[in-house]
Parts: sequence; structure tokens; C-alpha cells
Amino acid sequence: MAVSKKAKALYFKFFDGIETATANAILTFQERRILKKYVRNMPKLTSEQKKAVREFWKPYCRIDTDWVRYYTYITGKFDPRYIPDVLQHTRIDQHFNNRKLGYGFNDKNYYSMIFPGVKQPKTVIRKIGGLLFDGDYNQIDLKKAETLLSMRNEVIVKPSQESGGGRDIAFYDTKADADELKRVLIDKEYGNYIIQDIVRQHYELGKMHPESLNTVRIYTLMLEDGVHVLSASLKMGAGSSRLDNVERNSGIIVGVKDNGELMDTAYFDLYSGKTTDRHPGGMLLSEIKVPKFDKMIETVKRLAQYAGNFRMIGWDMSVNEDGDIVLIESNMRKAGIGPIQCEHGPFYGDLTEKVLNEVFRKEQR
Repeated sequence: MAVSKKAKALYFKFFDGIETATANAILTFQERRILKKYVRNMPKLTSEQKKAVREFWKPYCRIDTDWVRYYTYITGKFDPRYIPDVLQHTRIDQHFNNRKLGYGFNDKNYYSMIFPGVKQPKTVIRKIGGLLFDGDYNQIDLKKAETLLSMRNEVIVKPSQESGGGRDIAFYDTKADADELKRVLIDKEYGNYIIQDIVRQHYELGKMHPESLNTVRIYTLMLEDGVHVLSASLKMGAGSSRLDNVERNSGIIVGVKDNGELMDTAYFDLYSGKTTDRHPGGMLLSEIKVPKFDKMIETVKRLAQYAGNFRMIGWDMSVNEDGDIVLIESNMRKAGIGPIQCEHGPFYGDLTEKVLNEVFRKEQR
């Protein structure tokens, strides 16, 4: 007997609900533990500030005021509209982005199909489902893969999914690391990944720290009236790091103004709120301007419309040595908002109430 569509929907909703609730509970516990650790020595909100927070959030939900306490201390500016990280990840993000599709859609091996018309790092080899493919999706054997690698000097290997924070990303000299690269190709433990050529970045983008590929994280939000750009921040490596990840203390992050210039201060330790007016290498932030910034904004607003099931995306964009805009990564779920609120204030800015009205009032109907 065929199972009705309604019965199937109820079945999947039930079990998906259990899995989502479990994941959210674990995330909530982790986020609150981190929060309590870092607000311990921070000044408390005044009674008037707590009242303002409760009044603002009353139509939507109850929040832990320590989130506002944390961001108030870091930024030096009180605003009841700061979004608690845990609320962002367990409610708001899951409203705007299809959690199920996110696991498959946000796969770097398919960016060239999903986001056509934008330059991306040249792909040498793809590993999908345990099989090897070249950059054009032609299946290849180990010998062919090794030949392709031997034709370049250096490559970068990234997990095709879940590589947030620079997790498991590695650089290889194709000659000196030939044996290790072969192990990557044949070892089942490596899972799915993508091997690409190194992007040679624009001089202006790399002059503070040429060792890392420095990227601009741009957040877009698609509402009924179109695509909104929420914020932009430049991420740069520091010291010997080839990655630009501030959350692993291997870089700094600084807000980008609408004209492409950098804000006055950058963060290099988010949890303590430590800031600097210069890169650890010594160059002042005022000496940098993001090249082709207008074109970068235009590009992400166009790309956002290719991914309607993911209405809020954190794009990592760069500019190559020829001045072309390059898509490095799209973060379609659970993209971190902490650095953004530290630099720009409340994540959704003037759209905050509109966003919360949609997220909570639709769910309460």
C-alpha cells in the first residue's frame, strides 16, 4: 500500500524534529558555557539597560541578557538589538536557511555548477563519494590524479564540506610532499575534499599579510524586497599563518566601510575584546582599501539569488592579481556572527525588528 504524502511528511517532520532539537540543545549548552566564561569579569548591565533589553525582546522571546552584556563590553556601546549567538544558530539561521539542504548544497565540489559566472579557484582534483574526478567532473584514476598534481608546484586541500574556521585545510608542495599527497588521494579517512591551485591575490589586498589569502566576509540577507547586504569585514592572516581565521588566533578581522576603506580598529582576540589600529606586521589599517569593493558587493547580491533556499549567506570573497572577483566560499548555515557584531553592532541593524517579526511571528501563528 502506498504511503500518503501527508503521512510521509509527518514521519520526516517527527524524526527531523528530534535530530534538530538534539543538535540545538548541544549547541545551546556549548554557547552558554563559553558565554559565562567570558562575561565573568565584565561589568554587569544597569537595571535600566536590562529593562530596555526585556522590553525590546518581549514580543519575540526571552533571552539571556548576558549576551547584550558581552557585546556592550566588547564594543563599548549598549544596544538591546544585539543578537544572542545561540538564538542566531538555533532559531534565526534555521528559519532563513534550509538545514537539510545545507549539508549537500553547501559543497565546494559543486560551487562551479551552483554559482556560474563568477571566477573561482581553479580546481585540480575532486574527491566525491570516495571517487576521484578532475576539475571538469571527469572520473580519473590515481595515476591521472598524480599526473595532474605534478603539473603544478603547490596546491591547497580543503574538505568539501564543514571546513569552517580553516578546519583541516592544508597546503602541499607537490614535489616535496608527493608521498603525503598520494596518501590524501587514497586514504578513506580524508573523506570528500577539493584540491585547488593557490589564488594569487591582488597586491592591495595582500600587502598587509601576503602569506595568507585575505578574504572579505560579506553577509547577505534576501527578503521580499530583495537582497540586503548586512555587513562586510576583511579577514587577514598574521605571523606565519597562511589562513585568515581570527577565531583560531591566526589572524585579525576588521570591518569594511561602504567605500571599501577599513574601520579604525581590528579585533585579534574576540573574547577579550582586544583591538588594534594596525596589523601585527606593523602596517596601519588606514593604509588599506579593499580593491574592487563595489564590484564585490554587486557580485554577492547577484549570487545570493541563485540560492533561494538559503536566504542568509556569509560569502568569503577575494580579488586575484588580475583584479577579478573570486568566490572562495559560501557559508549557508551556522555562519558566525560574533566578529560582525563586535565591529558593526547588532547583526541585522535597522532590519532587526523586521527579521524578528518574520522569524517569530510566523512561527507562532
